[in-house]
Amino acid sequence: MNNSQIARENLEETEDNRLSFLQKQQGELSQLVETINRVEASEDWQKLRAILLNDVASSLERSLKSEAEKSELNLPKIYRLQGQLEWARKYADLSKLVEWKKKELENIKNYINHELNPRDGAL
Repeated sequence: MNNSQIARENLEETEDNRLSFLQKQQGELSQLVETINRVEASEDWQKLRAILLNDVASSLERSLKSEAEKSELNLPKIYRLQGQLEWARKYADLSKLVEWKKKELENIKNYINHELNPRDGAL
């Protein structure tokens, strides 16, 4: 058997696996975006956000600022506060999370489209 034929078959199999994985990811991301949109529109989320999450980011920013102004820095605490602040900014506002996931979904769609319909005519 020709070694180039074996290599070509292995490459095609790898590309098929990658495409099927990306198509699965695309479906999961689409469901996630739809679910987040429904949750964000719900009255329960609005209540939870008002009670629990509205002041989290500003509180973390104040804590981080006060910690950074101390004469002796506690780096692990600063890093922890930075991580918490990043989390709060990302997940407390579901519209930002949806936009981030939509961009990820669009990148996957573009990649799948490019793989299925290459512009250079190669298959």
